[in-house]
Formats: sequence, C-alpha cells, structure tokens
Amino acid sequence: MGNRRDGTGPLAATDYSPWQRPRLAQELGLSGMQKIADFRYNLQQTVNKVQAPPMLVPDRQAMERFLGQCHRRRYPSKTAIIRPGDSANILYYIIDGSLTVLTEDEEGRELILAYINRGEFIGEMGLFVETPRREVMVRSRTPVELAEISYERLFHLFETSLAAECPKILFAIGSQLSNRLLHTSRKVSRLAFMDVTSRVAKTLIDLTEEPDAMTHPKGSQIRISRQEISRIVGCSREMVGRVLKQLEEQGMITVTGKTIVVLGTR
Repeated sequence: MGNRRDGTGPLAATDYSPWQRPRLAQELGLSGMQKIADFRYNLQQTVNKVQAPPMLVPDRQAMERFLGQCHRRRYPSKTAIIRPGDSANILYYIIDGSLTVLTEDEEGRELILAYINRGEFIGEMGLFVETPRREVMVRSRTPVELAEISYERLFHLFETSLAAECPKILFAIGSQLSNRLLHTSRKVSRLAFMDVTSRVAKTLIDLTEEPDAMTHPKGSQIRISRQEISRIVGCSREMVGRVLKQLEEQGMITVTGKTIVVLGTR
C-alpha cells in the first residue's frame, strides 16, 4: 500500500521533488517538457528560500481564531459548491478534502482549471476585485469540510476581533492567488503550444504532485479516469485512451483501470 502525499499544517506547501527520470519526455521527443520540469523545480527551490517576515506568516493560532468565526459545512463528493452566476460574497477555506474548479461551454463540455486542496482558500478573488457574480463552477472532488464566511463579516472582523490576524490571513490568500496565477499561465501555454500527447504526459506528471497521489515501488501512483484527464487537457476521452496506450507501450506508465503508475517520478 502506498503512502499519501499530504500536508501537515493548515497551509502546508507541496513538497516538490525533481523529476528523477526524464525519459517520459525525452523518448517521446518532448525535450521542452524536461526543460519546463527542470525550470519549475529550480523556481520552486528559489521560492522556498525566500522567507516572508514572521509577522506575515499565518500560524496555527491565527488560523484557529479565523476558523472560529466561520460556519463549517460538510459536502459529499460531486456536489456543486459554486455555480456560474452565484453571488460572489463568500470566502471558503478547505478544512479537509479536495475541490475541482472548472468551466464549461454552451454545449456543456467541461474544462478543469485546477484542483484545490486542504489548507487552501476558494472564492477569494471577490475580496480584491469587484466581481458580483461567480464565473466558474467549483465542485467537490471528494467529501469535503469547508469553513465559510461572508465578505461583509470578514471585513468587519478585520477591523475588530481579527485585526491582529488580518495581515497574516491576507498574505496567505495573496500567496495562493499568486500560485494560481502561475498555474493558470502554465495551463494556457500548454493548451496553446503543446500537442495532445505532450499535454497528457505533462498532466500525468502534475497529478503525481497532488496530495492524493501515492508512492509506488516503481514511481508514483494516481487514480483518475480517462474522462477526467480529457477534461484537464481539452480533448476527447478516446484520444486520452490512445495516448495512455502509447505511453504504456513505451514503458512510461502502467495502467490498470483508473489506476496509473507514472514510472520514475518518485
């Protein structure tokens, strides 16, 4: 049985590791992917060396005081938490579980924009930009427990009982916004410049860094359907199936149903 890759604190960062076996990209002729992987790792190491002033780092006590002012709710998996057109007036914090952020076109075809995990905020953009309505859908990927608080109440608390915690909480939210902007920029570049095979291969590597990925003697194990992958990379489920078969034939991955082992990525 593998081990879950999960954080230990309310705002624990992902433990990035270098891609130790780059042949997944090289043997497919995707040398650019290796450069991207190396650049991302080096960038992450640089970012990790930049220490924020202690006064801006949210500690457990600050988060507990913040959560004490929120309503806690539980949702089963595959529940729509936010829908396009909903009023943008609530901030959410994921106490446990995982959410999917996605958008869809007029024909109902979905594109997954991001996974949001334990210790992250969602619905934060309305705190900084006037957006009266939500523009994306947020759906529970697993059973989740959320802390919810209205913007109006949060702003009031920042002026009163949470005044001391205000800089720390806003810094945490701003840091996550920056990370999501970086993620979105990469996704747009991938959709614009990579072919389907490259996008699927890169997505598999990204998924090995999610908290629910598991270690495996030969690499990293993930569990995901072909339909889910197609909604991430923007292609048909059938195309994903063909690419997975190609990768497996070349010894890059092993596939058993929804379980995929990405070889050499531990």
